[in-house]
Amino acid sequence: MDTLLTLGLNLVSLSLTIISTVVFIQNSYSQKMSRYFTACQILIINWIVCHIFDIFTTNLSVKIILSNIGYFSVCTIGTVFLIFALHYTKAATVKSKIFKSAVFLPSTILFLLKITDPIFHLFFESYQSNEVIGGNGFYITVAYNYLLLIISVCLMVGKNIKSFKENFPQILLISLSAIIPITFNLISLLDVFSIRYDFTPVSFSITSLLIFLAVYKYEFITIPPLTVKYLMSSINEGIIVTNQKHKITYINDAVKKAFNFDDSILHKDCITAFMRIAEITNSDISKFSDLLNKNSGSLDVSVSENKYFEISKMPVCNEKRTVSEIFVFYDVSTYYMLNKKLSEKNQELTKANTQLAKMNVIEKRLAVEKEQTRIAQELHDSVGHSLVSIMTLLKLSLIDKNNSNENTKKALQASELLLNDVRKCVVGIKTDTKSSISARIQDFICNYNSGNSCIEFTEMGEEKSYHGFASDTIFSVVREAVTNSIRHGNANKIEVILKFSEDCIRLYIIDDGTGCDKIVPDFGLKGMKEKINSIGGNIEFSSLPGNGFSVKAYIPVEVINYD
Repeated sequence: MDTLLTLGLNLVSLSLTIISTVVFIQNSYSQKMSRYFTACQILIINWIVCHIFDIFTTNLSVKIILSNIGYFSVCTIGTVFLIFALHYTKAATVKSKIFKSAVFLPSTILFLLKITDPIFHLFFESYQSNEVIGGNGFYITVAYNYLLLIISVCLMVGKNIKSFKENFPQILLISLSAIIPITFNLISLLDVFSIRYDFTPVSFSITSLLIFLAVYKYEFITIPPLTVKYLMSSINEGIIVTNQKHKITYINDAVKKAFNFDDSILHKDCITAFMRIAEITNSDISKFSDLLNKNSGSLDVSVSENKYFEISKMPVCNEKRTVSEIFVFYDVSTYYMLNKKLSEKNQELTKANTQLAKMNVIEKRLAVEKEQTRIAQELHDSVGHSLVSIMTLLKLSLIDKNNSNENTKKALQASELLLNDVRKCVVGIKTDTKSSISARIQDFICNYNSGNSCIEFTEMGEEKSYHGFASDTIFSVVREAVTNSIRHGNANKIEVILKFSEDCIRLYIIDDGTGCDKIVPDFGLKGMKEKINSIGGNIEFSSLPGNGFSVKAYIPVEVINYD
């Protein structure tokens, strides 16, 4: 009866341990903590299997071999469980190789005592087919394992004690995982029940099962599939997850909607999904193949004119081993639309630059024409009045023999001035604006007062330095107007009045020439108007037949100063 009970309990324990191990392996990450927990399970399975065979074996040699194999689990399970607990609590000491070596050293020594027991008899006092009496090595092994078990359980309980109410079920299960094997062992050692079989392997399998239940949903089991599905479905990016064999294990709603997929694509090769995507997007399938073969990378696809995706591949690795691959579909439509608009703006800018270049050519032509006009105007103003002056002086030389030499000298001086004016006009040299306007006009009149014409100059107000900006313009207008009065109006008397004030300059030129009934602006009059207008002023011309010709100009000083 005892044999059947022992066998039944061991088989049940073995079954539960195997089932929990299989469930764990299927649902756990391949982390070090998980490996040590798996190692604990395997040690318990080995212990139970050896114990089952030992029940039905009477041969002492076979019993010794089975005992040695089983006691490998007995000597090491406490150490392995301690390292698992240290990983569970994330203790820093577990990373130390020296610490691990120090913890495994007693287990190694105890196992050596066990396998050398037939020689030295340090582990058992007596080991017979029907009777086993523990020795010093045996009791040290038991004490060492239970010490490590208690330490491990205390570490795990200590981690959860801060949130006692929330973690009470876990604390209870972990506590029971230590109490049960200790209780079973005490019962066995104290012979409370007359059962001649050891139930310690069964108690340790229960411990393992309780630990498995206590930490199942915390440290090393994957997130439940429903939770993963909910999380993945709630994000905007498309997600495809594949396993190590490139089989699709998950696809979220964003990808399904974008490329008309359904759940039938699950568990198929990833290239199958990519072939359909390539067909929808009119893309080269080789690009998708290259992405699959790479460890990581990305490519862009266009679903429609206004819909673009960037497919990015990210490997999921554990200790340099790829365990899964995630393909993320980022919606980059906004980027492409902005890029398209930018391209259109660039084209518009290029077109505008082309037009600007054409305008620059036109502007250069206009500048040339303007310069030609300026030169022509300067030549007209300077050469015209100078030639009139020279002609007048030469005529006087012929008529008045007494003053012939004097008039000839004046004509020569006028010729020299004419030559200088022509040179200045051609090279674009302006007259020094620092010279007084009144002084320049007086010098001009002195050189011109000869023959039958009489030119009078009147200055009103006080000329200031800030009036100097209009020097060239006023001088040019006076010169042109006087030349016109003599050449075209046959004037005998010309009055030039220049009036200065703080806010303006006024210019009056009046002659007693023949005048005209209608003023037709010629090159000279237009030139005067343009020059006055260029400095913010205005000019008026008036005339009546037989009553001469008059010029009136107004130049604001304030406008020019503010500019």
